[in-house]
Amino acid sequence: MSSAEAFREFQYPSPPLTVSLKRKRDAVTKLAAHVVDHHGRPSPSSETAYELRSVAVPYGGCTEPSNVKAAGGSCPIRFQCAGCGFYRPDPSYLPAIEQHINELRADRETAQAMDAAEFVITAFTAQITAYEQVTDRMQRRLAALPAAERQEIEEASAILRKARAGNTHTLLPLTVVSRTGPA
Repeated sequence: MSSAEAFREFQYPSPPLTVSLKRKRDAVTKLAAHVVDHHGRPSPSSETAYELRSVAVPYGGCTEPSNVKAAGGSCPIRFQCAGCGFYRPDPSYLPAIEQHINELRADRETAQAMDAAEFVITAFTAQITAYEQVTDRMQRRLAALPAAERQEIEEASAILRKARAGNTHTLLPLTVVSRTGPA
């Protein structure tokens, strides 16, 4: 097979999907009513508050003023969101929170295997419990919604996750093409 034929057969990865501003606004409108606080209690916000008075952090939104002003780079309690009164997750963050819970469990197991001090184990356990409380309550609220509304929330969540991930760059694949014929 010539290099030209190999090149034609090669499939480039799809370009990253982008989310239009209108789709993002619609998603924010739907999810703003489903924001919870760090205890998992409903804490709905206006779309303006959702976008302007909060900043996205890995496991939800943050309304702590100095962190919002610093675009999420100045957390006074070192991003221990589950224990913070300014923590405001919505259903779009459920997969990230669940992944973080699993990571915390693994970290706790590692700390136990290292014979770490009890306060370290206790801190991991407290964070796991706090995040589980948030996800459990959020999932119960979602399960209580009519199926059509729950589907809308799931679609809006996917749109916001895509919008948050939209700043990643895709590298083009490179193929080495030999100037000499086949060996």
